[in-house]
Amino acid sequence: MNTLALPELANIPFVSAQDLQPPAGVPTGINTLDNFLLWKGIPKGDLSLFQGSPGTGATSLWVALTQKAHEQNKWVAWVNGGAQLLPTHLVSRQINLKKLLVVKEPHEAEQLFWVLQELITSSLFEVIGCELKEMFFKNHQLQKLKNLCRFHKVALIFVCHKISRFVNPLFSLIIQFQRDFITIQRALHRPTPFSMAGSAIHSQFLFHSQGDKEQKRVAKKFFLESSDISAGSKTYAAYAP
Repeated sequence: MNTLALPELANIPFVSAQDLQPPAGVPTGINTLDNFLLWKGIPKGDLSLFQGSPGTGATSLWVALTQKAHEQNKWVAWVNGGAQLLPTHLVSRQINLKKLLVVKEPHEAEQLFWVLQELITSSLFEVIGCELKEMFFKNHQLQKLKNLCRFHKVALIFVCHKISRFVNPLFSLIIQFQRDFITIQRALHRPTPFSMAGSAIHSQFLFHSQGDKEQKRVAKKFFLESSDISAGSKTYAAYAP
């Protein structure tokens, strides 16, 4: 019986195990979550989706990310979607308002798509968060945002109030939040679904338009509202120091 000779392997370059590194991530500071995920945090250069009604912890996890990014002297951006982050609570969580850009909710979906592209391509931000009542972006729009994030090494996180049973593969990470626990529905190279207690995550950083007037008055001291954000305009709303 004839045997086949193996090809010459001497000139084939090999990569050592020490040189193999997982993709970069932004740590959340929640050890159980960071240790489970391949990226040891939320993936950079990719899209993530946090799903859960207000008060279940989705926004609090984003605030935890912001805190870790600020510890590394990085900028973070947030696009409002019907509710506003409460500056007094942000300061209590050691959030540096000088390195947090907050954008007023655009009136049209196409304006929001443009704003996200502007924020990503500016290369200023480590993490960008965007609050949505429900996910309305089409797949081709998400794919474009994903490509931009990958090129500029930005972590783009959608915080969506409406939970969808559909697991969109364009998101490398999908987390669903409930009051007592959170469930990781999708995470690359990890067995999912994976559930963990939500006690380490608290969401007390939002107020709605019907909230306490005194809280709104304090927030407006920090928050500079822009008159509008439309295509062709670079006017943003940001927290003042």
